[in-house]
Amino acid sequence: MRFVILSQAGPSGQAVPVPSPSVGITLHESAPVAADAAGVHVRLTDAGPEETRVPFPSATRVAGLGIVEAESRQAVAEWLRDAAGGDDEAGFEIRETGCAGGLAGVDPSGTASKPRFLILVKADADTEAEAPSDPAKLAAMAQRNDEGVRAGLLLAGDGLRSTARGTRVRVGNGKAGVMDGPFAEAKELVAGFWLIQADSMDEAIAWVRRYPFAQARPEVEIHPVAG
Repeated sequence: MRFVILSQAGPSGQAVPVPSPSVGITLHESAPVAADAAGVHVRLTDAGPEETRVPFPSATRVAGLGIVEAESRQAVAEWLRDAAGGDDEAGFEIRETGCAGGLAGVDPSGTASKPRFLILVKADADTEAEAPSDPAKLAAMAQRNDEGVRAGLLLAGDGLRSTARGTRVRVGNGKAGVMDGPFAEAKELVAGFWLIQADSMDEAIAWVRRYPFAQARPEVEIHPVAG
């Protein structure tokens, strides 16, 4: 099964890196957010896009993303609990990949030749409830994803199942805690992601503005990826 790991910023302001894979865990992609660069929050409304610079770091925001393959969510949680332990504080949210409406994900592929940007679409009550999406909108999303892959812009992407299928792992000071979802704070949750390469943040924003989201009024965060 494939899972996404969402990392939170630690006390130093940077995400603790996703640990090196162990037996039974395959790491397909790691995308830490650049700690020294502001992201952009895009809110798509009937009146047009609203853009706001997102300060970083923030303990409530995603500071990195990893894509792994494992037998189960429990196996991923145990790996993170054991491998990311020690004195450094770290927080991880494990989410099962896949669109509840059946939209196919984009498998991680290739090496980027341009700066990478992590695009996160925020959850809402409908995505958390896995309410049905308009098939025509899903078809438009699939077409845009295919176009992005053919253009060499889209490196990876997928929906995330609701947090009812999620687990949070918190480690630090020699202790570890594991908590299964669902999680209540819908505005801080993530419903899906894209990893793209682009010449600039402006190009990434333009791609988001043109994207045919299934949500009526999506809210999106765009972050430069470190490295």
